[in-house]
Amino acid sequence: MKKTVLREYAKLIALKGVSIQKGQEVVIRAGLDQPEFVEMLVKECYKAGASDVTVEWGYQPLSALNIRYKKQKDLNKIKDWELERMKYRAETLPCTIFLSSEDPDGLKGVNQEKIMKARQAQYPILRPIRRSMENKYQWCIAGVPGKAWAKKVFPGERTSVAVEKLWEAILHTSRAEADPIAAWDEHNADLKKKYDYLNSLGIKKLKYSASNGTDFTVGM
Repeated sequence: MKKTVLREYAKLIALKGVSIQKGQEVVIRAGLDQPEFVEMLVKECYKAGASDVTVEWGYQPLSALNIRYKKQKDLNKIKDWELERMKYRAETLPCTIFLSSEDPDGLKGVNQEKIMKARQAQYPILRPIRRSMENKYQWCIAGVPGKAWAKKVFPGERTSVAVEKLWEAILHTSRAEADPIAAWDEHNADLKKKYDYLNSLGIKKLKYSASNGTDFTVGM
């Protein structure tokens, strides 16, 4: 994929995906397979006015090893520094960008019960922090094609071709092919027109019925 196109995609994520405002901090979570695109994105975040950009790298095979070999009590634990970091972010509300490129089957065979128990143990601690951030911070999930993911979508292609085709699909779906900013401005204006119209109707409820016995009402 041409670097000029990828830079426009990175710019789109920074300006429209999370709408970075001058002086805001940014956190990017990404896989180790995307260093070049992450570099582009970091640059666009700073150009958009970010005061600080932190990249948190993840690597699925290491996550699988942690789950497999850690004792349950250690997997359940939230370290003091991790908790303090979350509290800091609940106060500062950085823009958060999740770059999704992982293998959909990357954790296949891992003990799911251990993951579930760890989440259950951490939930009471993390819940109040997460709730304090709800609807207060900007976040965005953006796709970038990892090799394993690309091969699953295009199994009959060479890896390089599969990655290129997945890039094309992601960019098309994200309206990032020609002038991404203008495309999203137009799309958002169209959405606003439609939801303004729906709001003007003053609908209080929707009733659904069908010959197969369907009969329910949804309050608005």
